[in-house]
Amino acid sequence: MKPEPVLFTFHKIREQSEQGTAEAWRALLEFYAPAFFRLLEIEGAMSAQEALPVVKKMLGDLTGNGLERLHASSRQSEREFLGDLRAMLLEAAAEYVSAKNPETLAAGAFEPDKIANLLDGLPLLHKEMLFFRLAGYTENTVERVMRLSPRVAEKAFERLAGEYQAARLTERDQCPWPAAWLAFLKQARGLKTENCTPTHEMVRIHDGQVSWYEKEPVEKHVSGCLHCLEAWTGLREVGYWRRAADPISASQIDQLFEVIPVEKTLTKKKSFLQRLRS
Repeated sequence: MKPEPVLFTFHKIREQSEQGTAEAWRALLEFYAPAFFRLLEIEGAMSAQEALPVVKKMLGDLTGNGLERLHASSRQSEREFLGDLRAMLLEAAAEYVSAKNPETLAAGAFEPDKIANLLDGLPLLHKEMLFFRLAGYTENTVERVMRLSPRVAEKAFERLAGEYQAARLTERDQCPWPAAWLAFLKQARGLKTENCTPTHEMVRIHDGQVSWYEKEPVEKHVSGCLHCLEAWTGLREVGYWRRAADPISASQIDQLFEVIPVEKTLTKKKSFLQRLRS
């Protein structure tokens, strides 16, 4: 009689990865690495081959120094955990892209003050959609991520003229100016203040778990804070790509697993999905 396959949930992965369980790390990579590659494909304009060392760099940072960054990441919410990893991933991507493109094209267009002016006066929903267009998302993909037609923000998209025109004209999900965009995101994450909204509160609002009375002041703050808007849209991104990203290959999983500081005796075993089907 075959043994029952091990069924991993987020909390089980999170707990057992801290304990150095190789199978949990494999499940983590199979569950979440597809989203990492998709984010780099869009916001970093990277091929899968280019993205591989960036994801490995992020995993190395996550597991280095005795798993210090992993210990500091969220244990309660999958999306909050993925938001932490997304920030690490895009920071590694910014270093990679800036080294590859030392002259950051369109950098002046992505100064935080200039982006704040571009978004000024818009409702939060329109700011989110404009943010996604700047990141390289087409209207069709924005509709899937937001579950709402981008037509509601058509007037906002008219602001994508001049130096931002490429964002409106793009016909594929890929940022036209990845070096400048990733540098801007890094700057936005550095604008955090003591008044910024905790990520777990954003998750609760996205999930409809708070009243209007609780939600209104948070959304007002997010609307006026580039740090929180970056985190807010990032949570939508990882929530969507966690479900929608195509699986990556077994060989890619094996290459990522190389940087995880655990025994590699499970490297040749069946994948998580293969075990479920056995």
